[in-house]
Amino acid sequence: MRVLLTGAAGYAGRGIAQMLHEDHYVRGLDIVAASEGVDEVILGDLTDLEVCRQAVAGMDALVLCHMARNPDGYQTPPPAIDINVKGTVNLYHAAVESGITRCILISTIDVIDKARCGSPYPGDGPYNYKSELYGLTKIMQECVARHYYDKHGISTVVLRPGWIVYDESLITKYGFKMDHYEAHLIDPRDIGSAVVSALALPDPTLEAYQLGQDDSDLELEPIHRRLGWSQCHRFDRLREL
Repeated sequence: MRVLLTGAAGYAGRGIAQMLHEDHYVRGLDIVAASEGVDEVILGDLTDLEVCRQAVAGMDALVLCHMARNPDGYQTPPPAIDINVKGTVNLYHAAVESGITRCILISTIDVIDKARCGSPYPGDGPYNYKSELYGLTKIMQECVARHYYDKHGISTVVLRPGWIVYDESLITKYGFKMDHYEAHLIDPRDIGSAVVSALALPDPTLEAYQLGQDDSDLELEPIHRRLGWSQCHRFDRLREL
């Protein structure tokens, strides 16, 4: 497939691009140039609808991994809402115009209300409305996906990863090194392998899956069964500490 990956130069996007590039043509959209795992680069702000129209043109599917810059992008609503929500709506709108019917949305387990069992259905819930602004924007992204599925038939596989960290470096997106094991840890390349599996589904609908380690409290049986996914990166060095 010809796949647009947003946030391609970002912390998670780089690992996802690496896995996508093994099987697909990848066009990366970001405000800075992605240097790995992409066949084509588009520099631009996805809050600009014309940029989104240019980015989706000629694509078969979208992988949405964009987010406001951490942590300063979540101090006030404008950057978080503009990038995470307005940008997502722009991309779905441009997808409708271009006849694209497949999306993958990288969300977060922060949308899950742990006090209530099960995984919230995109746009329906139950959601965790006590999360920080970041989590709220991810809930809003899922609601956007629900709207475009119900109204325009765009399938979206929502992936809800836990704490995203590269297994080798253990350096987080905040710049510090992990010094202890967490069962919610997930390597970006394992998110990428889930993206590849989701793109291979012959009958995608609107569906959501949690990603983490097998010893976590996350509901992983659905992603194992539906996508045939399992993590390759287990953070063994942290497990041994």
